[in-house]
Amino acid sequence: MNAVILKNGLVYDPLTGRCEKQDIKILGDRIVDGDVLRSSEAVVIDVGGCLVTPGLIDYHIHLYSGCDGSVKADIMNLPNGVTTAVDGGTCGVSNYEMFEKTDIIHSVTDIKSYLNVSPTGLATALYPENVDPRYYDVEKMKVLFERYPEHLVALKYRISKNIVGPSGLTREPLERTLEIAEELGCPVVVHMVDPIIEAQEAAAMLRPGDVFCHMYYGKGSTILDEQGKVKPGIWKARERGVVFDACNGKGNFEYKTALPAVGEGFFPDIISSDISPITQYQHPVVTLPRLMAKYIAMGMTLHQVLDAAILAPARQMGLEKDLATVQAGTRADLAVFCIKEKEMKFYDLNGEYVTGNCAIIPQLTIKRGIVVYRQTDLD
Repeated sequence: MNAVILKNGLVYDPLTGRCEKQDIKILGDRIVDGDVLRSSEAVVIDVGGCLVTPGLIDYHIHLYSGCDGSVKADIMNLPNGVTTAVDGGTCGVSNYEMFEKTDIIHSVTDIKSYLNVSPTGLATALYPENVDPRYYDVEKMKVLFERYPEHLVALKYRISKNIVGPSGLTREPLERTLEIAEELGCPVVVHMVDPIIEAQEAAAMLRPGDVFCHMYYGKGSTILDEQGKVKPGIWKARERGVVFDACNGKGNFEYKTALPAVGEGFFPDIISSDISPITQYQHPVVTLPRLMAKYIAMGMTLHQVLDAAILAPARQMGLEKDLATVQAGTRADLAVFCIKEKEMKFYDLNGEYVTGNCAIIPQLTIKRGIVVYRQTDLD
């Protein structure tokens, strides 16, 4: 049976909040108590000077290979300490089953997914999806959620003017999406860039547990008022339990929104990447660990950033006891990072940047007890 010991690491457990130097012992695909496994019985990896955490969770990334806007899950995730990833609604009912067959079952990365309310999902970047509720296939949505409960975690809807406007609609697609989500018993994730209705109005419609996605977008009605302050309705939505995801992407984050908001303490609940071919290992995203370092530069602590990339998305899916802890008995999905002091520039879509002095550099990724990525100089 596979046996690994990570020695001398500084281990952070998001679920308990504990951070202490300890060894992590793995037998098979599980973390085990210290007295179960001796060094002579295992592969020993010295991770002294490194931070050990549960594997990162990228709560919004595009992974369906049957379209022109996605990346390969294992190539993008495993080298960056991401062991669980959530597809950001690339598929609708017409193509989701193909996603299961071509990508989900073949990936080492655990893939969850939103289901786009548009039947074809994000089939191409050449033109937007049709979000007219007349074409929502509710019965097939129910079938898919019943058939794949371990994979489907939310409904996805994009409220942008260029998507909703051509249909002559405003609130109706979101209203119908929320009704369907009530029937399915799942959250709704709303892409909020340049919304067809005012940002506060949309936020007021969302329920506790629904996700306000791309919270720092800069186009159209944003989370800021004319004085550059976070709007009261946005604060109220957070107080009611609406979840705010930074979800960077290429065009969905601007410092003109982000810096005033974080100046008021309006930080993200979740930090996700929204990686697609145009941001895979490229600015302004590069990788999820680089985005995490950006938020340290913007004022969050390392532990807050780790919680936003592990605990919060795990909790959003009801999996915090499985994916957000290093306690014995938990599945051995782990990441090891070097926290390096280095001057870094973090860009937005306009070329504006903030400067930080922290880099989060992946050293080792373990998935279900197996080493799936290892930096070449890690002994």
